[in-house]
Amino acid sequence: MFESTHYEVRQKFGITTKYRVYEDDEPILESKKKKLRLKEDFRFTDADTGTERFRVKADSVLDIAAAYDIVDSETGERVGSVKRSAVSFLKHEYELLGPDGQTVAYIREDSVLKAVIRRNVTTFLPFEYNIESPAGESFGSIHESFSFRDKYQIDLADTTSVDPRLVVVGAVVIDAIEEN
Repeated sequence: MFESTHYEVRQKFGITTKYRVYEDDEPILESKKKKLRLKEDFRFTDADTGTERFRVKADSVLDIAAAYDIVDSETGERVGSVKRSAVSFLKHEYELLGPDGQTVAYIREDSVLKAVIRRNVTTFLPFEYNIESPAGESFGSIHESFSFRDKYQIDLADTTSVDPRLVVVGAVVIDAIEEN
């Protein structure tokens, strides 16, 4: 698990928002996000066994300033955090923080114009995020496929630049809080 450079996330709506994560077309994780929670706290389970693999918990009630801590449930290891950047008013930008709290990557929406259109005109314009190092080097991308059910691809340049667990779980966290 988490040895690939290509992942797909499929989202299903209902009373809860459900996600299923695939690695090279094989399901690896499932998650549910309960609606109308003041403080986010959701779990990722193994797609085959149902065993909890990751916990995600917001460190504050206000999601505008929250960092979402990602913890490996099996080891108790802190994988990292996802935090909305203060400059993400028009174009969403998130920081991926490593286990030590240092910024290891940014996830940035593709363009201001497309972001404004997505939020104010139509949600049918698929979203796209770039994954970049703090120095601006490309680590990969997250892009939505046009479909009636939300589905998006996560492509990494390699798995040594940034922890794929942080990127994949972080991308689901971003989707859940943005309600894309």
